[in-house]
Amino acid sequence: MTNRIRGALPVALAIAAVAAPSAAAAPVTVNVRVEGITGTIFEGPVTTDEHLVSTAADGNTPRVCNGTSVGSPAGPTATTALDDAAKLGGFTWDGPYDDVTFHDYYPYSRIGPDTVDPSSHYWGLWRNWRFADYGGCGQRVNQGDEIVWAYEDFNTSPLLRLTGPGAAHPGESFAVKVVDGENGIAQAGATVGGTTTGADGQATLSFADTGIYRLKADRADAIRSNSLVVCVDPPGADPCTSSDKAAPSLQPSLPGRRLASERGRSRTLLISWQASDANGSGVSYYSVDVRELHGGVKASAAGDWEPLVERTALTGVHFRGDSGSAYQFRITAVDRAANRTAIVTDPLVLPVDDRDRGLWKLSSDWRRSRSTSAWGGTVVRADEAGATATLRFTGRSVALIGRKLAKGGRLRVTLDGRSRTLRVRGRSGARAVLWSSPRLKAGSHLLRLRTLGGGPVQLDAVAPRP
Repeated sequence: MTNRIRGALPVALAIAAVAAPSAAAAPVTVNVRVEGITGTIFEGPVTTDEHLVSTAADGNTPRVCNGTSVGSPAGPTATTALDDAAKLGGFTWDGPYDDVTFHDYYPYSRIGPDTVDPSSHYWGLWRNWRFADYGGCGQRVNQGDEIVWAYEDFNTSPLLRLTGPGAAHPGESFAVKVVDGENGIAQAGATVGGTTTGADGQATLSFADTGIYRLKADRADAIRSNSLVVCVDPPGADPCTSSDKAAPSLQPSLPGRRLASERGRSRTLLISWQASDANGSGVSYYSVDVRELHGGVKASAAGDWEPLVERTALTGVHFRGDSGSAYQFRITAVDRAANRTAIVTDPLVLPVDDRDRGLWKLSSDWRRSRSTSAWGGTVVRADEAGATATLRFTGRSVALIGRKLAKGGRLRVTLDGRSRTLRVRGRSGARAVLWSSPRLKAGSHLLRLRTLGGGPVQLDAVAPRP
């Protein structure tokens, strides 16, 4: 879903339950599961979109990973889903990039704590219970897909699939079934809830006590199954309500903690989250609200909370904000027993881009060039002294975003009449904070910049903070 606030009126473009063909590059929510050597590293819904990815083994070089390498339309892939799952789940992944044969990360050497022994294992990839047609960056994903990454040997171990009822009563017997997810063949000898499946792949279980039971099928020569949640409640009780008194935990993922430019490159933001109801009945739905804060380049009052999405099963929403504005997001998770958790994020500032001429006034001495790693896709550079820039804003601080150059020059920064000189020589990544002001009094402020020579100066954006 993509939303934008104009004053107090959000405009929403929804992702349907099945992704529309005309919106091939829209964000999608898929179920991602990562099965490691001794346990499940991650399992849950992830909202992912087309974005650049990078790994330590590849020198942290941003790479296109959108399916176009195999002739597919650009869009989210199994690797962008893994990358977003890693951000949500607090783990990392790694692998070198092959730019000659595969145009993909090959091999995927590590996910979470587990590194493959390439002489005997590899990281296998399945989409909708079928071995993937392409590598992670080539394998496009669609709304609702089941994506599995698994530590796999070369003997083509079966990928177990577990099915069964979601509810039962204390002492009541019920059957679960385990099959090979790729071909549906029943799997004997798999352990589920302390019971072993027979030749028909079935096992009969019962639980004496009320509670919420999370089951997985496991067998030494197979890849462990998906989770099956079974709620055991007394007769007459609504399923999953009698023992679930705990609210879900909720962890947001934004393009940055304070500045959208920390990890993002665009005013279109992916606001995503991961919820866990590990001891409960499972999350039923999410809602997300947004409000614009006072300050920035427009002296407006703080806005009211406005809904971005209500009662959705998706774990992310796209939102497009205005340059120089700051936003907070309120994310609510509600589980099947109606327990709820709501969190409010820290203010997130969308910097003013070098192309925002009406907001950030640049003299003609600056030369603009494209940069895929820059905020807004461009930067400005001045090689001589005398180039100027001016920004009037309302807020309590301001940050200057750019990049240090090996032979960078000097820049005079004047804020409300007080000046200091910055030397921007050195090395830094793109979208680095070159300077941040001290805490300011509330009200209007004037920022002036002037290059002083001694080498080039490269600027990307400026970010007033509330």
